[in-house]
Amino acid sequence: MGRGMLFAPVIALAVLSGCGGSESKVPGGAVKADSALVALGNEPFWNVRVTSGEILYRDPEHQDGYRFPSVAPVEEGDAHVYRARRDIPPGDPGPRTLELRIRQGTCSDGMSDRTYPMTAELKLGDRAYTGCAWRQPDAQPAQ
Repeated sequence: MGRGMLFAPVIALAVLSGCGGSESKVPGGAVKADSALVALGNEPFWNVRVTSGEILYRDPEHQDGYRFPSVAPVEEGDAHVYRARRDIPPGDPGPRTLELRIRQGTCSDGMSDRTYPMTAELKLGDRAYTGCAWRQPDAQPAQ
């Protein structure tokens, strides 16, 4: 076995250790303490605000919203996916599960000239919605 063959595993290990670092390449990744990921859609109108403390869903019929515990996103292909479950007593109204899928890509809300840097797919309980998303720096907690 030549000298080059002895060092090949060491070199391969060094190269691979630099792969898949902790910094995410997808903008919909983990939320910093002072920012929020905001997703919204219309027809019907809805919005989701992801912060380091919680995930809050609101729509016109639920102004106080449904609060879910904060979770770290999971990378699935080109998307970051937030899956949260709230433990509520049987019979209480509102959804128990939320799945928010964020992808990089220009998005228009369809009602204004505003464009957003990300697309959003939301599953709330058994309902599905599509919309747009963006990062809101220096976000204040929802009241």
